[in-house]
Amino acid sequence: MGLRRWVYRLTLYTQAWLASAALAGGVANYVPIPGAREFSGEMIARPVQETGPNVNELEAGRAAAVQTLLGGYVVREYVWQTDEYIFEVPAGRTENEVAAELLATGDFEYVEPNWILYPLDCPNDPRLTSQWQHNADRMQSCDGWDIHTGLPTTVVAICDTGVRGTHEDLQLHPVEGYNAVDRLWESQGGRINDLHGHGTATTGCAVANGDNGIGVSGVGWNLAHRMMRVSNQSNGASSLTVLQHAARTAIETGDRVASVSYSGVDSSSNLTTATYIKSIGGLLVWAAGNEGRELTLSDRDADDIIVVGATERGEALAGFSNFGRMVDLVAPGVDVYTTNAASDSSYGGATGTSFACPLTAGLAGLIYSASPALTPDEVEALLKAGVDDLGVAGADDTFGHGRINVFGSLSRAPVAIAFVYPNGLPDSVDPAGGTTLRVEVYARDLDPVPDTGLLHYNDGSGWVALPMRSISSNVYDAVFETTACGSDVAYYVSAEATDGRTYSDPGDAPTSAFTARSVAGIVTLAEFDFENAPGWFAESLGAISGDWQRGVPVNDPNWAYDPAADSDGSGQCWLTQNVLGNSDVDDGAVRVTSSSFDLSGGNVTIRYDYYLFLTNTTGAVDRLLVEISGNGTAGPWIEIARHTTDGGTTWRRHIIDQTTLDAAGVTMTADMRLRFTANDADPQSIVEAGLDALRITAELCGPLFRPGDMNCDGALNGGDIDPFFFALGDPTGYAAQFPNCDPLLGDMNADGQFNGGDIDPFFACLGGGNCP
Repeated sequence: MGLRRWVYRLTLYTQAWLASAALAGGVANYVPIPGAREFSGEMIARPVQETGPNVNELEAGRAAAVQTLLGGYVVREYVWQTDEYIFEVPAGRTENEVAAELLATGDFEYVEPNWILYPLDCPNDPRLTSQWQHNADRMQSCDGWDIHTGLPTTVVAICDTGVRGTHEDLQLHPVEGYNAVDRLWESQGGRINDLHGHGTATTGCAVANGDNGIGVSGVGWNLAHRMMRVSNQSNGASSLTVLQHAARTAIETGDRVASVSYSGVDSSSNLTTATYIKSIGGLLVWAAGNEGRELTLSDRDADDIIVVGATERGEALAGFSNFGRMVDLVAPGVDVYTTNAASDSSYGGATGTSFACPLTAGLAGLIYSASPALTPDEVEALLKAGVDDLGVAGADDTFGHGRINVFGSLSRAPVAIAFVYPNGLPDSVDPAGGTTLRVEVYARDLDPVPDTGLLHYNDGSGWVALPMRSISSNVYDAVFETTACGSDVAYYVSAEATDGRTYSDPGDAPTSAFTARSVAGIVTLAEFDFENAPGWFAESLGAISGDWQRGVPVNDPNWAYDPAADSDGSGQCWLTQNVLGNSDVDDGAVRVTSSSFDLSGGNVTIRYDYYLFLTNTTGAVDRLLVEISGNGTAGPWIEIARHTTDGGTTWRRHIIDQTTLDAAGVTMTADMRLRFTANDADPQSIVEAGLDALRITAELCGPLFRPGDMNCDGALNGGDIDPFFFALGDPTGYAAQFPNCDPLLGDMNADGQFNGGDIDPFFACLGGGNCP
């Protein structure tokens, strides 16, 4: 480390020490730290909190005195949750003068700046290729995940610069975000996109999706997450009160943990906010800071805020990390590999206490999720009890209680009994009943009581509870009865323990439950990887360039607006103007139209992958429009999707279900077509689009395949004639070619046999006559 950096740190440390010493002596001497905490021109004042037998009278008198004292200031806001006043520093006065004047009255518990604070990140390490923080000799995350991976009913709120909501590894369980600067929810127009990149990285540390075959894993990878954006500036700067408002609002909404990766943790107002947050069932987790200074404002076990320092790979305290008696815990904070806001599939190493903080918040969320009845104090105690003790034995002023350990804390969480599903959980159940789920119940803190297992399920008609069938001691088969076909069936299981209480899985059921679709089967009606595309055709609608073409994406270094490869890995896809020396869709629209599909059976789901590169900045709306027609190419065409968001060169998946089609007024017929139109509304913009991996499936109710559907495609039409006679003449060959079909589908006269007597009934049914 260079001499200049050491001198800078020493200066910061000295300034902070002098400030804290002066405050301890009753003199206001707040010293800003450039790039970490800076004056905003506003102050936060909290009146003395009265106690005793005459508290109401004392509070009334104190309130009148406070109103008089603050009468000469412009009060911006009164925060009732924490009994704090936010007011302006008058022109010509300083923050220290104002604070000293008000503190001298004896009517205020504290008067401190409403600091401008900054996200706490250091430069990324692009060479990092793995998440060392999850190693068995560090946080023991994998061992912890064997115990619990989280429930989406537990929400971790990330109070930060925003999030890249389209990132491939942050798609699991996002909930509505909030802009704390504008005080608007997403549904009200609140913007939560990441202006800085910091928020996407911290979100990934806490909740990046695990077990999805891509990217990285956050500590609480199956928890829900909420972005509380705290800045509308590209540098990520925020005020202390905005950060506090974001954290309070999240917990008031029902979230269990609020994570703040900003400077300025050592604020009396933060301690008050943390106490309020804990009083309503949540926890406030805040980064210790990156100035390498000692935090002495409060004691780690006597306040309600969880302060997190950072360790490096060798388990030493990171050189930049703040320390001191205020620090509760430490977590990995150097080269932490996480999600990156550069693109939907970007990752990188990140350094700072900013990233130790959400790792800890994610673990707190996991503990809440594993044992929903725990109090905030109990969750905090488990966080501290499960650590790996570093440094001297016990809590110290370097590492606090120690470095967090996922397994260490989760293994201490009270779980009475555990439920295991050796054959997995069903994604679908037979509407006629009979779908079986094997359930094994094991002792944890208590013993399970045999023969008390119950299956609970709800297909929309209300909860039904059925005894599970005992196979052996505490091993059950849960058997579903009839459910409404096409419904989403919620279900959970329960059993009693020796304390006389009933425990369920998920632990907070029925608030949270597993889900399965009630269908007799799912049949693929059409599937295209676009290695070939019979019946598809492309056309220009006035555009001077950018026609749809089917082929392998061209890696053009001078025109980097196409993906590097197709989406499904087969090789080819549809793209606009896919040639070297590329030109985009310009001054008009281009369209590609599908072949015909028989979707007359309904219950259809349409899935496709697409990419869309847009640079429009003039207000004109470039787009990729998706339409469907039930009358071939003749139309009318009905819009079923409209993509207008720039996604760069990353493939994204879109799913359209029958509910969406019904809402759009689509009538399902035997001659359905899709068309995809890329439109350039601004000739100065770039518009590039792609299409791949189209699949159309249908859910079937009743028998899996109807009589006469000899090719088992879910429809009875001319395509079944050849298979019908194939099965009639060569049943063995038919069974080999159509392994999912039964030759008895040809029993059209319902006599239990398939023979020549079924020919006339088959053609009568095919022609629209009577069908079995």
